[in-house]
Amino acid sequence: MNPPAEHTPEMVRQAADAITAARPSYVELITFYAHIFAAQEDARLRIRLPAIHLSDELIRIKHREKLPLVMTSEMVIDPQASENLLKELCRITADCGSELAGAAQVLCGQSSKARALFGPFLEAQESDVLAGAEEMGVEPKTLAFFLYHSLRPSLCTCAAQLAEYLDPSSSGEQGYCPVCGSPPAIAWLEGEGQRYLFCSFCWHKWPVNRAQCPFCGSREQQGLLYLYSEEEREYRVDACESCRTYIKTVDTRVLGRPAYPPLEQIASLHLDLKAVEAGYHAGVPTVLPV
Repeated sequence: MNPPAEHTPEMVRQAADAITAARPSYVELITFYAHIFAAQEDARLRIRLPAIHLSDELIRIKHREKLPLVMTSEMVIDPQASENLLKELCRITADCGSELAGAAQVLCGQSSKARALFGPFLEAQESDVLAGAEEMGVEPKTLAFFLYHSLRPSLCTCAAQLAEYLDPSSSGEQGYCPVCGSPPAIAWLEGEGQRYLFCSFCWHKWPVNRAQCPFCGSREQQGLLYLYSEEEREYRVDACESCRTYIKTVDTRVLGRPAYPPLEQIASLHLDLKAVEAGYHAGVPTVLPV
């Protein structure tokens, strides 16, 4: 059972073209990541996962206690599809002339060793990942980048399956992913102002209360601030005075162009700088190796 992908490679490319037309300074970065994300969406069409079954009793407990359905270490992946994607991502990286090109060539020639680290990476077995990076001769952060992006289509597909078990009557107060428990990467405004969060790990999208900090849960209106520019009405920073944390928000109602959440996260890095200058820190820092 594999739910249909929400995005296609062509949609990713269209979103990238729209961003680079509006923000030429992001051309190099967006072009690189557009290739990465398009390859992921293409790979996602070929992901094959077994049907995921959660018991009725477990679901009742998860709903009652407002717990995520699974831990990240329990998510199901397609190892072969992930290894194939790893090789493709390495090729893309080398062709783009990225600073990671050397590491990409090394990993491409040792893809079976990298595949053996998919499990330890998901289970946060840092010592195994560090040992693997040393054995293959690449930086640990670089290895983690390729492991995660190779696994992302499987994680998104797994999350889509698990989402079928979510409580549709949820109050919208969860600031963490209801599927895997990870914090949100970016927020989205749609329709009549409904607010959604995207998971930083499995990219599940879930509705939340609009006036609430997703990190500390504060609903003190005077302590929830918005940082924005009239020149970029589609973007804003939602900041919380209580925990001094922020999350970037995309208002799709005024965006006026195709959008792909992971690309929007990257295309708004200048807002991260403004938020940090204002004394806030990101709930989930955007760390890019290139």
